[in-house]
Amino acid sequence: MRKIRTILASMVFIVLLIGSSAFNVSAQTISIDPESIEADHGESFTVDIKVDPEGAEIYGAQYVLYFDPNILNATSQTQGGFLSQGGANTFVFANIINNTLGKIEYGESRTGVEQGVNNPGVLASITFEVIGTSGTSHLKLSDVILSDQNGKEIPDVSIDHGSFSIKCEADDHTTPPQPQPIVNQIVAEEAHQMMGETPEDIILLDVRTEDEYDAEHIQMPGVLLIHIPLSELKSRLDELDRSKKIIVYSRNGADSVTACDVLVQHGFELVYNMLGGIEEWRTLNFPTTTLFTPTLTPTATPSITPTPSPTVVASTTASPTPASTPIPPGKRWGLPGFEVVFTIIGLLMVAYLISKGKGGDKNE
Repeated sequence: MRKIRTILASMVFIVLLIGSSAFNVSAQTISIDPESIEADHGESFTVDIKVDPEGAEIYGAQYVLYFDPNILNATSQTQGGFLSQGGANTFVFANIINNTLGKIEYGESRTGVEQGVNNPGVLASITFEVIGTSGTSHLKLSDVILSDQNGKEIPDVSIDHGSFSIKCEADDHTTPPQPQPIVNQIVAEEAHQMMGETPEDIILLDVRTEDEYDAEHIQMPGVLLIHIPLSELKSRLDELDRSKKIIVYSRNGADSVTACDVLVQHGFELVYNMLGGIEEWRTLNFPTTTLFTPTLTPTATPSITPTPSPTVVASTTASPTPASTPIPPGKRWGLPGFEVVFTIIGLLMVAYLISKGKGGDKNE
């Protein structure tokens, strides 16, 4: 009888271990604080990336933040105290600033402890310098992953984006800047949602080269996909329906900015720039398709298009990096999760319980 109780207890332990995160129904939140900021040209300001677990236990977190590099220059990204609560060690596995693309990446995990964090806190802080003279910059979070103590990604995380505006104080000696055409900045998740909800109202415009388009492009059911290379866009504007929402994408989001400017300057009103381009779309495992299967020639040397080198910013808080440190699952960085570690712990616990049960039988 004691053996049966021991086996049942072991089964319950494993079920709870595997399914503990599945019963979490609260909406975990990652947000930018403050949500809205104003500053003058030449000034600096700092925003915090905050996480509210809403009762869940958070063991690891990652995000990508997009901003307008024509208006802002990111000068630093520093580790916050969210994941180190309780005195735990942490491991920062991504801290990258790319001011050319207007893109910041961050990822961090707790180490050496089994419990996650269930109190709100600051995951990281980012300092910007205002380099523009007028306008508004998006502050958009994408590729957000919060993982629990079992290495499982927590679904349906609520994301609160932010924005920045340059102060404009007109006086007798200055003329207020004229309103600029509006380009709606959206992350890949928002573009995917828009095309899923009202595909008939949307044109998806690919402005990459023909070779890039043939190799791989985005395909969504019911959405009209039009490919016009950026170099040909001005001469082919009549191919676009001005009454539809036009979502523009390129490889990494750089050329799509230029394409969107061309569209609004020629009177298009419903223009959306997909930040991060197809690279971000692919990272999120959204659907793509190809027109051909490239044949690799062993002697051929592939042509590599140079891309701007991102600036890697070291965290201001030293983080130990033990060889056995588990890292939360990440779509972007391809790092291993905690599943194996916790499975081993579960099996050891089962073996321990069974051995205790056998010892108890001898005493009965």
